[in-house]
Amino acid sequence: MWSGIRTKVLNSEVVYGMMVRQGRDPGATTLVGQVGFDFVFIDMEHGAYSLETVADLIRGAKSVGCAPIIRVPAAERYFISRVLDAGAEGIMVPMTSTREQAERVVVYAKFPPMGRRGVGLGNAQVDFAAVKASDFTAEANDRTLVIAQIENEEGIRNIDEILSVDGIDLAVMGPNDLSFDLGYQGQTDHPKVVEEIQKVVDAARRCGKHSGTHMGSLEQLLYWKAQGMTFIAYNTDSGLLYKAASEGLQSLKEGA
Repeated sequence: MWSGIRTKVLNSEVVYGMMVRQGRDPGATTLVGQVGFDFVFIDMEHGAYSLETVADLIRGAKSVGCAPIIRVPAAERYFISRVLDAGAEGIMVPMTSTREQAERVVVYAKFPPMGRRGVGLGNAQVDFAAVKASDFTAEANDRTLVIAQIENEEGIRNIDEILSVDGIDLAVMGPNDLSFDLGYQGQTDHPKVVEEIQKVVDAARRCGKHSGTHMGSLEQLLYWKAQGMTFIAYNTDSGLLYKAASEGLQSLKEGA
């Protein structure tokens, strides 16, 4: 039922993943797990996914022990609770900018007494098994990873308050949106952008929490790993396909 991704994160293990936002068949997320990634982001913010498709992608990831983590479009109960009911092992909420937003996310993601998530069993979150509600809800609270995605200057200004919320496990950077918010559009390696991201790494360490990022640049990911980030997400399905296909085509055209 669980891959143990939250336990790994809380134990400060370095975990690796990638994002799926185009593939719709369960094989897309199964493949991510077969490669050896610890987790897969399923992108409901920028991917044109219905809940039914997300449920299929979740099952594909779980079939090979890869943790499915959903980037929901917003901090709303009807997104968060439904993807968790479908079997997701975690959620990431974009544009988390205040303590109040972070608290609301935990309320929707966690069962009582931590939150107010509604209890509906007999579905994919329990692998359709008969379970005791009190046992499962306690286990789910312990195993469900909750990520605040930090993507603007306001979120960085409030990062200590966001990470102080009980139930928020991790701050994951959104470097592209942050670069636009700071006025350096797309320059995720600009010194000012790097300086602001470092503030989140430092805050996570100070608060006893963890940090990570999602990027297409291996060089930048290795840099942030060296700075202490432990949650490393590389590229997207479409980005990797484009990169491999374009490089292959260029090699074929240049070959004898």
